[in-house]
Amino acid sequence: MVTRKEKREMEKEVNYLFELLKTQNHFFKNLNKLLKDVDDPRHQSYITYDTEVLLMMVILKNACNLKSMREMTNEFNKEECIKNLGKLLGNEDLEELPHYDTINDFLSRLNPAELERIRIDMIKKLFKKRCFDSYRINGEYWGIAIDGTGIFTFDKKHCKHCLRRAYTNKETGETGEEKTKTIYMHHVLEAKLIVGNMVLSVASEFIENESEDVKKQDCELNAFYRLTARLKDTFKKLPICLIADSLYACENVLKQCKANNWNYLFRFKEDRIKSIADEFEALKNMEEEEGKKANVVKIRESEQRGEITWVNDIDYRGFGVNVFECELEDEKRKQKFTFITDIKITKNNAKKLMNAGRSRWRIENEGFNRQKNLRYHIEHASSQDYNAMKNHYLLTQITEIIMVLHEHGSKILRSMKKTIKEISSRLLEAFRGQTLTDEDIAQLGKPMQIRFT
Repeated sequence: MVTRKEKREMEKEVNYLFELLKTQNHFFKNLNKLLKDVDDPRHQSYITYDTEVLLMMVILKNACNLKSMREMTNEFNKEECIKNLGKLLGNEDLEELPHYDTINDFLSRLNPAELERIRIDMIKKLFKKRCFDSYRINGEYWGIAIDGTGIFTFDKKHCKHCLRRAYTNKETGETGEEKTKTIYMHHVLEAKLIVGNMVLSVASEFIENESEDVKKQDCELNAFYRLTARLKDTFKKLPICLIADSLYACENVLKQCKANNWNYLFRFKEDRIKSIADEFEALKNMEEEEGKKANVVKIRESEQRGEITWVNDIDYRGFGVNVFECELEDEKRKQKFTFITDIKITKNNAKKLMNAGRSRWRIENEGFNRQKNLRYHIEHASSQDYNAMKNHYLLTQITEIIMVLHEHGSKILRSMKKTIKEISSRLLEAFRGQTLTDEDIAQLGKPMQIRFT
């Protein structure tokens, strides 16, 4: 047990910026080059700052938990920040940092596909390192959770791509008529790799209308088909198991999974596909009446009790689906949830599949909640330009990959048990007050080992 005094002494020796760069360099040695090599849309004769300066500024802004671009410009307006950014990018001639208007102007022109390529490169490097192989579902499949969330909401139309939703106010006006209010939104669908307690963004698909006069608005399922097409094209041979809520338990999605040679593990509700629910209940009750308990696994853990019941090979329009029901109880509450999957359920894998299915909630907790409320402020529009808004969002996902690996892999951070906000606060202090040295940069080139617990 580390005492508070020991923590204080330990922290005196820690440069949080250097520790972050160690993680970045270990996993993504070529990140600076990737940032430099994006297809620059600006007129070359008017360029003052290279692309890696502009993009790394936003990555550091995100990592330091600064809410607005204006706050970034104010907080980074120090000689130490200029020197540190120059050092970590290998740009010793950097004399000034760009104003947020300059960065937003660049992001309004940059094709988001350029940032998508950087994220893909990062994820592929993680697969190549094989550091997460032990987290595969059933020892075979990579669990990728799919879920959507709202990122921006406006009272007035923001752009032609806005989604619209009308609400009827129960209060009536002077004429006695009900008032209707329309809100305008931007949503995104995420595919996130789940490895243990870590959630890493693999792909993003913006849910958006092509124009403001469309007859039918874009929706999460339409975005899903676009997203999965890109996933398949990017990771052609990757053994994937899609994890999602009951919205995706439908025939078209099952066909998509089969066509892509993917497995699936979806939350299941009776009203989604009633024929499957009815057959599951009938077969389960039949086995209980006959005294068969072959398809039941008891759970007896220190904090939780319950059981998993399943039925394999239920026919649904030519698909053989497997259904399992989990009933859990602890001191606080009772829970019951059901999943469907094409993975054959056995006594050996029932509990693993249950844990994998429940891991979908990590995309909401460690994913969206973290990015909305603990760091990054993704519901704050850092620009009013829609293309720039997309690029800010993608830069947040790139930052998050680095920060998640850093927080879970850094031995120093784990020993000090700092919160997310404390880590960002110390990182900002280091960027503003502790200058990187040539020795620090040389140290980054030495091999190191990172273990995840």
